[in-house]
Amino acid sequence: MAEIYHMVLASDWAKARAEYRPASLADEGFIHCTAGERNLQAVAERFYRDVPGSWLVLVIDPALIRAEVRWVVQPDGMAYPHIHGPLNTDAVMEVCPFPRGAAGHFLPFRELP
Repeated sequence: MAEIYHMVLASDWAKARAEYRPASLADEGFIHCTAGERNLQAVAERFYRDVPGSWLVLVIDPALIRAEVRWVVQPDGMAYPHIHGPLNTDAVMEVCPFPRGAAGHFLPFRELP
């Protein structure tokens, strides 16, 4: 299965140990994720562009997630993975800086093909 992504403030990720429990898990019952690097960048621009801070991208192997992962199809036809439980940190394959341009726009965290 292809990797999925979760963007997180560096300060929040620094608190994670064996499990990662963002506020959305308590507030909404799941952890928001995306599939596809271009989709991640679009989500970042749409929802987090005005949120200050240093951001990271967690590259997650869904086969290693212990909690249930449900895919939710949005009205625009895009499917988003939601992790319904804490994220075990050993499912995180890579932690990448999520750079921003001078105007605050999120930039690709990897070279896009």
